[in-house]
Amino acid sequence: MYKVLVVDDEPRVRRGLTSLIPKLDSDWIVIGEAKNGYDALEAVKKEMPDLVITDIRMPHMNGLDLLSHLKEYPVHVVILSGYGYFEYAQTAVKYGAFDYLLKPLKPEDIESVLKRVKKERQLVPAVSQTSSSRPNYSKLWKDWLLGLQEEKEPPKQLSPLIPNDISTFRIMVIEVDLIDELINEDQWGDRQLVLFAVRNIVQDVTEMKTNSDSHFLFVSGAHLFFLTINEYDTRQLAKTSIEEVSRWLKISISIGISDVTDSYLELPEILQHARVALQNKWLYGCGTVSDYDDLKMEDIIEVGYPNALEMELVKSIRSGQSHQSSLVLTKFIETVKQRNVSFRLFRRFCLQLVSAVIRLTYEQKMYDLVLANMARPIDLFDRNFTLEEYVEFMLSLTQSCIVSMEWNRTQKQNRTIEKALSYMQSNYSQDISLEDAARHVQMNPSYLSSYFKLETGSSFVEYLTGLRMEKAKTLMMDAQLRLYEIAQMVGYQEVKYFSRLFKKKMGVTPVEYRQFFFRKED
Repeated sequence: MYKVLVVDDEPRVRRGLTSLIPKLDSDWIVIGEAKNGYDALEAVKKEMPDLVITDIRMPHMNGLDLLSHLKEYPVHVVILSGYGYFEYAQTAVKYGAFDYLLKPLKPEDIESVLKRVKKERQLVPAVSQTSSSRPNYSKLWKDWLLGLQEEKEPPKQLSPLIPNDISTFRIMVIEVDLIDELINEDQWGDRQLVLFAVRNIVQDVTEMKTNSDSHFLFVSGAHLFFLTINEYDTRQLAKTSIEEVSRWLKISISIGISDVTDSYLELPEILQHARVALQNKWLYGCGTVSDYDDLKMEDIIEVGYPNALEMELVKSIRSGQSHQSSLVLTKFIETVKQRNVSFRLFRRFCLQLVSAVIRLTYEQKMYDLVLANMARPIDLFDRNFTLEEYVEFMLSLTQSCIVSMEWNRTQKQNRTIEKALSYMQSNYSQDISLEDAARHVQMNPSYLSSYFKLETGSSFVEYLTGLRMEKAKTLMMDAQLRLYEIAQMVGYQEVKYFSRLFKKKMGVTPVEYRQFFFRKED
C-alpha cells in the first residue's frame, strides 16, 4: 500500500480528497490530514508517507515553504493551486514538486497523479544509482547518524538502501577548507553552491570505481558525509577526490576517513571516528587525507594518556594564566617521561596535546593570529624533534594563545558595531543616515562605513534597507494597516519609493506579497 498525506486549510478539500483517493486507486490510503505546514511536517516525520498533497496558500506556513522543508525527506510532493496562482504552482515544480493540480479538482487528474507517483516509487533506484527523481534520504541519515532522533535503531526506510552482500563499510567526511572566504568571493557567493559543486565532483570520482559503491549521506555545516561500500582503497579515493576538486573547482577540501566495519548498525560510531580523523588537518594543513586507522589509540589507552593535564592546560590558557600553563606543561612532560614511553608514542602524546591547543584556537577564531609570528605545528612534527624543541614550541604556542585571547577580549570590549546596529534597530523608522550612526558611536563616517561592511558583509544602506523590509513584512500581517502607513512606519515617506525598494528586495510588490503570503483564513 502507498500512503498519502493531505494538507489544506479548507476542511472541505481535506475531506473530499480523503474520501476520493482510495476510490480512485485502491493501492493508496490516506494516513492523515493537516491544516497547515507545521502540522504536515510533524505528520511526515511520524508517518513518512509516499506522497504529500498540499495546498499552495495556507496560513503560518505556505505550500512553497513546506516544499522546501520536505526536500530532506523521501517523499513526493504535489501542489494544489487555484488558477489565479498558476505561476506559483509552476515555480513549485521547478523547485522540486512532483506535479501540481489545479482547483477545482478533477477526479481524472488526481487519478493520473496517483498512478504516476506510484510508478516513480516502484522505480526508486538502489544505492549505486543516481536519479533526479530519487527521494532524498539525507534528513533520515543525518538524524540517525548524528544521534538527533530519540530511537537508537536506524529508520526502517534506510534498510532497503543497503545491499545484502556487504562486506565493508567506511565513512568519509569532507570539509570545504576556508569556506567562509570562498562564499565572499564573486565566483561563489553562496555556501550551498560550493557544497553542491564539491558533492558532484566527489560523486563523479566514486562512480568511476567499478568494484565498490558510494552513497552521499548528508551535509552538516561545511561538511559532506559519504558512505563507501566494499571500497578497499578509500585513502586513494579520497586523494583523487581532493585532486579533482582542486582541478575543476580551484578550491581545497580535506577528508577524514573512518575505520572499517562490516555492521550497518555501527555506522554512527564510525562516523564519529571519521570526524576525529578530520581534526588532523588542524596540524597538517588544508588539502590533506587523514585515516582513523592511523590514529587508533589502543596503546595510548594502555599506557594512560594524561587527559586531566590536557584539560588543565586548556583551562589555564582560556583563563589567561601564563605561569599556570607553563607549570601544567612541565608536569605533563614529567608524567610522560615517568612512564618510559617510546619515542613513537611520545610523538603521539605530543601530537594530541598540540591538537587540543590548536582546536582551542579554531574555536576562538584566532588560529591565524596565534601562528602569525611562530612556527606552524607541521614544521615541528615533520621531523624527529627533541624534547627540548617540543617544550620550547609549546611554551611559545601557549603564550601566543594567551596574548591573542586577551587582544580579542580588548577588541570585543571596544567594538562599536553592536552600538551601530542597536542604533539602527531603535531608529529605523526615522530618516537616519550613516553620518547619524557615526555620531552616535563617535566614529568617523568613512571609517564606520568600511568597518560596517567588513563586519556585516553589507553596506550601511543595504543593511538599513533590509532591516526596514523585514519590519515591513511583519507589519503587513496586520490587515488594518494601509501600505502608506507601513511605509511611514519603516522610514519612508513616499509609498511609491517604498514599493520600488520592496520589489527589488523581495522580488514581488507589497500588494502581491500581502495577497499571497498573508491572506485571512476562511
